[in-house]
Amino acid sequence: MTVRIIQINKINKGERIDKFIVEILENVTRGQIIKMIKTSEITVNNKSVKPSYILKGDEKVQIDKIKGKNNKIIPNKSIDLDVIENNDNFIIINKQLGLQIHPSHIERKNTLVNVLLVKFPEILNVGEDKERPGIVHRIDKDTTGLLVVAKNQDTFKDLKKIFKNRLVQKTYYTLVFGLFKQKEGIIDAPIAKAMSYTKQKIAFGKYKGSSKEAKTEFKVVKEFILSNELSISLVELKPKTGRTHQIRVHMAHLGHPLVGDKRYYTKNEYKLNLNNFRKYDLNTFFLHAKKLSFELDNKKYNFEVEYPKRFNNLLEYLDKFKK
Repeated sequence: MTVRIIQINKINKGERIDKFIVEILENVTRGQIIKMIKTSEITVNNKSVKPSYILKGDEKVQIDKIKGKNNKIIPNKSIDLDVIENNDNFIIINKQLGLQIHPSHIERKNTLVNVLLVKFPEILNVGEDKERPGIVHRIDKDTTGLLVVAKNQDTFKDLKKIFKNRLVQKTYYTLVFGLFKQKEGIIDAPIAKAMSYTKQKIAFGKYKGSSKEAKTEFKVVKEFILSNELSISLVELKPKTGRTHQIRVHMAHLGHPLVGDKRYYTKNEYKLNLNNFRKYDLNTFFLHAKKLSFELDNKKYNFEVEYPKRFNNLLEYLDKFKK
């Protein structure tokens, strides 16, 4: 059993514990959190509480992960991988839509890590976390594109170092609502956890003390005007920091939420519920890690992949409305 203890501070005072824990455990629903609280898998100061318990700001919350279950990671042969590069030191993956990076409390089998262990069992003991062997960085489950995985401990340490020192260039492309007044620039807006349990937010006021620096370089690539009320932009983004949901939060902050992003949506989200768009799968956002560049052992690496079919199909349709 893996135990996690969290020291609650004043910024979380007044939050319901079930909403707070949803922010902590990835890919776990609020309903599942409530069940864990009721079965005492989540406790406060070693005591059982109700899901409605209000945090006082000075407690210790204990989370028993996968209580009573085998935490062993099981290799999964049923999911295909698009391997872009495979050398002695690292692997480059073009990750598909909907594939979670590593096992979580709920999903133990259908993740990238489970699949990697079939093709590359040597990564099993690489890294700092047994749940994330070889994983140097992550992208969201519904983000597609390039990801680097270390094959040995020395490379893992080197890659972690260059990521930490911001020596890796990641370039994303996304579709967002609206036309930009400023076609390129840098968004410099710190990000903090929001009180609402499913979101991050730009840090203002009481959130400022718990915020982290977040910078994203953006450039508008194409603009599409579908009607007087509806326009969409294809945007190139180069995050300079690596905060949770950074691109999604920064775009929504500018008033240009990602098309299909139901977490950081505005009323524009509903304007695309038209017959013409049903075949383009708007159930989630369009965000693709298209380019990845870094230098390792005095050698420069540059990788680039095409848009996934879902993304490309929508782009082809939008080209009819190119500004």
